[in-house]
Amino acid sequence: MPPSSRAEPDLLAVLEPLLQAAGLTEGHRAAPDGDPRRNAVEAAQAALMGARRERDVWRDAWQHSGEFRALLSADGALLDLNTQVLRAARQPAERLLGRRVWEAPWWPSGSAEAQQVQQAALQAGAGEITRLTVRAVSPDARLITLDLKFTPLPRRAWAAQQVLVEGRVRRHGAVSLTSTGSDGEALREANLTRVALESLLENVQDGIVACDSAGNLTVFNRVSREMHGLGSAPVPPSEWSRHYDLYEPDGVTPLVQARIPLFRALQGEQVQDVEMVIAPRGLPRRTVRASGGPLTGPDGEPLGAVVAMHDVTAQKHAESRLRHDALHDRLTGLPNRALLASLLEKTMRRFERDPGHPYAVMFLDLDDFKNVNDAYGHLTGDRLLLETAARLKDAVRRTDTVARMGGDEFAVLLDAPCDELNARRVAERLQRSMLRPFRLQGQDVRVTTSIGLAVASRGYTRLEEPLRDADTAMYAAKRAGRNRTVLFEPSMHEQALARVDTERQLREALREEQFTLHYQPVMHLPSGRCVGFEALVRWQHPQRGLLAPGAFLDIAERSGLIVPLGAWVLREAARQLREWQGEADLAGLFVSVNLSGQQLQVPAGTPDDLLTVSFPDGLHLEITETSLADTPEALRAMRALERRGVPLMLDDFGTGFASLSAAQRFPVGTLKIDRSFVSPLPGDARQTAIVASVVTLARHMQLNVVAEGIETAEQAQAVTDLGCTFGQGFLFSRPLPAAAAAAFARSRPLGTARPFGGTGT
Repeated sequence: MPPSSRAEPDLLAVLEPLLQAAGLTEGHRAAPDGDPRRNAVEAAQAALMGARRERDVWRDAWQHSGEFRALLSADGALLDLNTQVLRAARQPAERLLGRRVWEAPWWPSGSAEAQQVQQAALQAGAGEITRLTVRAVSPDARLITLDLKFTPLPRRAWAAQQVLVEGRVRRHGAVSLTSTGSDGEALREANLTRVALESLLENVQDGIVACDSAGNLTVFNRVSREMHGLGSAPVPPSEWSRHYDLYEPDGVTPLVQARIPLFRALQGEQVQDVEMVIAPRGLPRRTVRASGGPLTGPDGEPLGAVVAMHDVTAQKHAESRLRHDALHDRLTGLPNRALLASLLEKTMRRFERDPGHPYAVMFLDLDDFKNVNDAYGHLTGDRLLLETAARLKDAVRRTDTVARMGGDEFAVLLDAPCDELNARRVAERLQRSMLRPFRLQGQDVRVTTSIGLAVASRGYTRLEEPLRDADTAMYAAKRAGRNRTVLFEPSMHEQALARVDTERQLREALREEQFTLHYQPVMHLPSGRCVGFEALVRWQHPQRGLLAPGAFLDIAERSGLIVPLGAWVLREAARQLREWQGEADLAGLFVSVNLSGQQLQVPAGTPDDLLTVSFPDGLHLEITETSLADTPEALRAMRALERRGVPLMLDDFGTGFASLSAAQRFPVGTLKIDRSFVSPLPGDARQTAIVASVVTLARHMQLNVVAEGIETAEQAQAVTDLGCTFGQGFLFSRPLPAAAAAAFARSRPLGTARPFGGTGT
């Protein structure tokens, strides 16, 4: 039995309690040199140290033996194991010591081999030397043959009976590990080569499998076992295939035997990067690429086949994620424009083959989304888009596809099948789903949607055509008042072409300065005097004559041309006001100019930056509630205008998104009541109350109030009775060219008074 390798305590510390018990050290805690008791103790210690050195020599021989060695109790329990056993078992000693040798993991529990080992161990425990040749299963699930010898150790009076087990691996009939001469050297070299190859197989990062010429598996390295969900369990080769399934690269189609890479290699095929999916029972699937071929002997005789498998699961997941990201919107996770186009193309091809399966395409745009984004910030805008995506998905059918096209635009492909009637029903559900208020930053916010609808047509031959027509119908819904669904009609395409042509002509008009300003008077209602004008742009079209803003402003807004056009209007109005201020009877007039929200977003220092304009005294800016935005550029512009004393008017008051909060947040000096509140007067009690409330509120905030759209004397009298001092409308005058406007003002002179003030520079 090899001595214990644990460190012993100091010998004196062990012996002293014993000597005290015998009365030999009583009163002698530190005996002087030469004391007999001290000498006896030192002699005993020297003897023990010699025994320890001898034990270490035998321990080294035990541990580094080329054989498997184990120490058993008489009943077969494992007491000690040498390094060879632990290395072969690939398990720590703690997991093996104490177990019966026939219960060890290298032979299946309850097998005939285990019974043979049990019988041999118990015979040796009874004092009989026993020899045994038995099969065992290596940790890599290979079958090996062991020659074992069970030797009972001489019984000592102070120790129980123990059994020494020595074992060797039988290889091709040769069992001796102690051959001499050249044969011994060759055997040792062969063993070293075998150990190196086994170590390489176990530590390589690819799975290696091999079989003999009969197709029996002979190699299944560590990585292969992990791939197939076998781990370190001692599973016999015959049971390996019960622990996993194999599939084609799609992960759905079972891999038949003729397609298994190792089988193909066994048939003589050179396999290169063949993908397959391994599905271990109860574990995640693995995708591998297998390469290999047949094994042949020196004379060409078939020996079997070998295949290496490289795990590409992580790569496949990354590729799948990249494909998903390329085809889906990052914010909402919905299909993007590219994926929608792919699906629509397949749907159109199917419709060409079978007109009995029509489809439809919807384009949706959120009404007033920009105002929500500006008022609450981009993060809240993203939350609105996420909630919108969820509502749209819930409202459509399972066979339909909701996609995000960008910004606040969405599209829906209605399929399987979908005619005009079904498409309208889906659109109604979408509209209803959007009527519920959105909860944003603790507030209930209502956002509607405009929907354009295009149904399948044999005339659609290109992918972009149904998308274009649905988009055209959506903008028709917006122009018709928003929050509605419009079905595309061929006439809309002609209108869209006309708008494109109008945009082109607008660009030419800006270069050639084809625009002019007309001025609508603003009246002091109690006195009937003209106090100023609102400047309104007109397009002097070379072929179509003088065009009002309704013919081109919407296109200018959508194309971004409103920025250079607005800059021109501002400069021209400033020039005209300075000219009038040079005449004594017109010096007290003001001129107001409508400002687009896009003009507030222009970066500082660019040619169309409105802050580069020199504002004369009396030049007012009209801003609608919906154009005010909390963007850095807009806030910069508003603060700069306030510092320069440029008077601001809030136009179309009551129709926008921010309502009275705009008058509180920005330096507004005048409210212009929208014509929709004035036209029902004087008979509508509700509208009368609204106008009276606005006038009262403005008086408390020290703001001027202008009533817009006055067309009758009764309306003028009604707003005057409600306390409104100023008004404009067709009752007084339509917009006039500059010369006619000046004549109008002279006929109703203001004098030196300036009721609106203003000290712009």
